[in-house]
Amino acid sequence: MKRKSVTLLAAALVSILGTTACGEIQEQLEKRAQDEVERGRQRIEKEVQKGRTQVEEQIDEGRRQVEKNIQEGQRKAQGQ
Repeated sequence: MKRKSVTLLAAALVSILGTTACGEIQEQLEKRAQDEVERGRQRIEKEVQKGRTQVEEQIDEGRRQVEKNIQEGQRKAQGQ
């Protein structure tokens, strides 16, 4: 009877320790996955911001060109 009790206790401990170890591994994997997602999100945000900056620069350049053309047209109109 004592031997059976020791065996059952040992089996219970192995089960508990195994579950704890699996839980820790799962937590580590989840944290690693969250870190990867966060890094990916940051990379995407950086690329989006870079794209916005390029578009804004192109818009500003276009606006400057239009203003320059308007000024040239006004000078030509005044010169006639």
